[in-house]
Amino acid sequence: MHGFQDGAAIEYGDVSWSGFKGLIDSEINNNTYSKARCKTVFCHKPPHEVLPRITDRQESAIVEVTEEEDFYSVSVSRTIERSDIDGGERQVEGTFALYQHGGSQIWTALTGYDPDFFKRGFKWVFKRSEPHISNLYADSEELRDILKRVERELSVDITVDKTVVYSRDEGQISFQTRPYKQVFTDNKLTNGYVDKLNFTATRNGELFFDGFISREGVTKLNAGEPDLFYKYLVGSLVNVVSDKLEVLVDTSREEGGQITEIEVEFDEDVLRSPADNRELIDALDDLTKTTMAVFHDNPYAHLSLVDFVDGSNHDIYVTGSNTVSIVPGYKGSVNSLIRVADQLSKEFQEGVMHVREEPNYDLTDFVA
Repeated sequence: MHGFQDGAAIEYGDVSWSGFKGLIDSEINNNTYSKARCKTVFCHKPPHEVLPRITDRQESAIVEVTEEEDFYSVSVSRTIERSDIDGGERQVEGTFALYQHGGSQIWTALTGYDPDFFKRGFKWVFKRSEPHISNLYADSEELRDILKRVERELSVDITVDKTVVYSRDEGQISFQTRPYKQVFTDNKLTNGYVDKLNFTATRNGELFFDGFISREGVTKLNAGEPDLFYKYLVGSLVNVVSDKLEVLVDTSREEGGQITEIEVEFDEDVLRSPADNRELIDALDDLTKTTMAVFHDNPYAHLSLVDFVDGSNHDIYVTGSNTVSIVPGYKGSVNSLIRVADQLSKEFQEGVMHVREEPNYDLTDFVA
């Protein structure tokens, strides 16, 4: 079932969430090569309504959703056609489970299938579901906070054995085994960010779980206790990104709706010159499926960005030496705001988002 069992022992379609976690526990802890691969996403519309529509838009794919007890099963079958494939095409097939975090719009999907299905079936489905389903992202500070929460709530030691860090130019992989806090104080993070890491959570030599987390909301359980993994690692991911999502949801704009401005604040003065403005512009210009017009880049920057995914548009301003403002236009979706914020975080500088407060003026501001 979903890559953890062939379904012969349990009637498909009649499995509880607790029973499914039992299958995962048995599989990953008795088979070295089995992993529970997960991705947490933000769903603006119920995913069990959105996902089957992919079949209508993609002739080469069939996506079916079945309601189970406490979760959904999603079956994916698609044909990949490429000239470099023997015979010109190949099939990608598999299933994954999808469950909701409380009554929120945040959902997590998980599968036991191999990396090929995870990339070309599992993640492909969510990409094709934009803008109704959006990728989440956790920046370096948020990843550190997630691990800190796990450490505190379980009273465990968290040791990292593999880290991928990106600078603005290239990625670097480290296999150094060290406490997780050292990863986030490494000088390699100057003008860079943590992309993903493998770690173990232990106490006095007892393994709680061997896991993985990435900035794009992907988590993985290699071994250990599934309940602890889902409650503390995935749960901490959901809690940490919820505040950021609240800002984006509150500032998104339906056609003709009220305008609310987002401010991204950086720790350092990274926008002190026209050259810095150009770096910001170049970073946003690399965002896929968008077009951009630059109105000013010296001495301040003002640009307009249109997102072809759903037609959203935004005005983006440099408002200070360490602040950038994003103003949703006639239409500014949550999905598009997430894409823009993530691009700034990866390709320019990581910062903290908040709703820009309206200035308070009084009569003296207008009288010389």
